[in-house]
Amino acid sequence: MPIPRRFRQAVPIREQGSQSISRRRTLGMVGIPLVMVASAAIVIGLTRPGGPGTSPGSSPPPISLPTGAAAADGSPGGQTGPTTEATPLPSAPPPSAGIESGLVPDAPRSAEPEALTGYHWPLRRGRISAFFAPRDEGFLVVDDERIHEGLDVTTFCGDRIRAAHDGIVLAAGRRAAEQMAFSEPLDAYFARIDRRGSEGYLSITVVIDDGNGYRSVYAHLSDVAVEVGQRVKSGRVIGYEGATGNASGCHLHYEMIRTDGPWMKVAGEFVSDAGYPPLVRERIDPLRVLSLDAAGAPRFIPGIDPPKESPGLGRPTATPP
Repeated sequence: MPIPRRFRQAVPIREQGSQSISRRRTLGMVGIPLVMVASAAIVIGLTRPGGPGTSPGSSPPPISLPTGAAAADGSPGGQTGPTTEATPLPSAPPPSAGIESGLVPDAPRSAEPEALTGYHWPLRRGRISAFFAPRDEGFLVVDDERIHEGLDVTTFCGDRIRAAHDGIVLAAGRRAAEQMAFSEPLDAYFARIDRRGSEGYLSITVVIDDGNGYRSVYAHLSDVAVEVGQRVKSGRVIGYEGATGNASGCHLHYEMIRTDGPWMKVAGEFVSDAGYPPLVRERIDPLRVLSLDAAGAPRFIPGIDPPKESPGLGRPTATPP
């Protein structure tokens, strides 16, 4: 994903009003039932902008725009997407959190990966060239060990990449990292890219919100076939296999992000050298979700075996045939 190693990326509407309440003259009448006074107060409160419990001059809560309301940029290599996200990300932890352990305790509301449904292989009948597994130059750190944060599948250059799940396109282009759930904005990272004039070295990537607390990332594409804000069905062609970014050959790098999962530590060199934030939301081993027995499932390459235990999970997710 980053420049040194893998693919590189990548007013609220407020209504303000007040309604002054004129003082009522003394009617000179006695015996007005207290219930009438109370009723009048309730009516005044309900008709005031902002509704019950809002003091004069206060503003109502911001109005949330629907996902995809922003203008879409569907051109290949275009900018990332909607100003509002389908799955809002929880607040980032303090910068020091989770640096030693790699994972910060949290309480995900989303289903466990093994319980997810509706997923299909995004690249059909390929071969797995890299697993969610320890790697010397890995982007993330789990249990003090650097790991490759996704699954690499290869067939041939230009092969069709399909949506693994129904969802909404959040990013389609070279700056898709903005939608990949980092703990801080990527201003420093992209500032370095701009200073060096190296955006052309970034991976063309599509990020889709799967609508279930997870996002799917499709990286190293040669071109995209969707627009930001577009709703897609599982199996729809979203792009084409390529080798953009830091790739040695045509393949698909597929990641799954659990947007309400714990925070994971980004390897130090990517923070210091490339300007990435120190933490990112949990990456899930796709083999916890995608079945090797499903139609279109890839085969293993002899000599490239899955890890005995998925990093951070403590149990195997796939067994070589």
